[in-house]
Amino acid sequence: MAAQETSPNRSHELRGLHDEVTQFERSREGSSLDVSEELGRAPELRLQDHENRSARNVLGAHEFELFLARERDLADRGTRLFSLMVLRDREPNGSLLRQLASKLRERLRATDLVALLDTYQIGLLLSDTNPAGAQVVGDWIDKSAAELGIQLDAMIYVYPTVEEALGRVRDEDKSSDGPGPSNGNGHGNGHGNGHGNGHGNGHGNGHGNGHGNGHGNGHGTNEMSRNGSSHEDQPRDSSEIEYRASIGPAGRWPMADLWPHLCAPIPAWKRTCDIAGSALALLALLPVFALTALAIKLDSPGPVVFRQTRAGRAGRPFDFYKFRSMFVDAEARRAELAAHNEQDGPIFKIQRDPRITRVGRFLRRWSIDELPQLWNILKGDISLVGPRSPTLDEVAQYERWQRRRLSITGGVTCIWQVSGRSQIGFRDWMRMDMRYVRCRGLWLDVCLLARTVPAVLSCRGAY
Repeated sequence: MAAQETSPNRSHELRGLHDEVTQFERSREGSSLDVSEELGRAPELRLQDHENRSARNVLGAHEFELFLARERDLADRGTRLFSLMVLRDREPNGSLLRQLASKLRERLRATDLVALLDTYQIGLLLSDTNPAGAQVVGDWIDKSAAELGIQLDAMIYVYPTVEEALGRVRDEDKSSDGPGPSNGNGHGNGHGNGHGNGHGNGHGNGHGNGHGNGHGNGHGTNEMSRNGSSHEDQPRDSSEIEYRASIGPAGRWPMADLWPHLCAPIPAWKRTCDIAGSALALLALLPVFALTALAIKLDSPGPVVFRQTRAGRAGRPFDFYKFRSMFVDAEARRAELAAHNEQDGPIFKIQRDPRITRVGRFLRRWSIDELPQLWNILKGDISLVGPRSPTLDEVAQYERWQRRRLSITGGVTCIWQVSGRSQIGFRDWMRMDMRYVRCRGLWLDVCLLARTVPAVLSCRGAY
């Protein structure tokens, strides 16, 4: 009797479960994943090959920016290079430019991206591609544009910098034990078999038989391989280095560093706050400036203000000002104190640094030595809130992801300054700055400025 009474309830539960499964399956229609229909089994992953995947199509500007940001993130986590090519039609013709973009999409590798940035510009994102590889693509574009009757202005942007890319070429050349260019496929392997007999023969005629073979092998068929291996080429000897120099900034396809162009300008609201805040602070603190200058002069010989070259947004150097808190020979004595450094990474910090003067120790403890930076803020070199501006020798030792902190304008206070300053390890410090780069905004700046006052009064990590 009990079994008969529970049977209707059981049937109702099963019907409800069936309805939920059906609803779930309908919600998955159009998805690239298929889930097993049988309950109790692990779902099966079945990837469907959609012909309209965005990576195989000509993208729009917004999609292209998202892919570019991801490519940059991937490059910063390692040592990859990539190139961004921008093609501008001198006489805007939307239909012809779309034809060229479609042609490029068909010829390039599946990992390369093509986008119509607007009615007169095409963008190409070439993954794992050094400047020489990008120039090879450029030669093919010149030929295709001529066939369509398009006149282009073009630029190759190399990430992170052209200098770093060419430096890698030199390093590869030193470590290469392979044969000379007459036996090499180096200048064309990156593009598979893709750049055309005409281009291969052209290099053969222009650079002699031995050099022509090396380039001809790489460019030997009528199409650039969509599934080609890599744009990276291995330089074989000095003649190939000279060839790469010949296609450099003075060539048909000029090159520039991409990294500075990806740096964010300071927002108008932030610049307004900086001007107002620094101007008012400079006026209000004039008596403090005068007393501090007098104390420094009476304590030790030397200038009142210490000037140093620092790296600003995009690594741009500028003159950085502080009240002098060390003896004038501090920089010369740094080498003899290197073994006593208490900070990791490229930063040099000693809690009881013998180079600091008596007045300087007081100024540093209460962060008074930082006050002349208000002039830097008024000039626009730095902001009230932002990552600390590093010295040029520190930047030279940065890992690539750490360089991203220079994507925005530096500042006097930031997350690191209110979290313990010198008590924090270098990598954690860099992560804090990167967190600010990702999340900066008006409310975060207000919060950090509010936390700066108690942080200064606590003197935590100030030395």
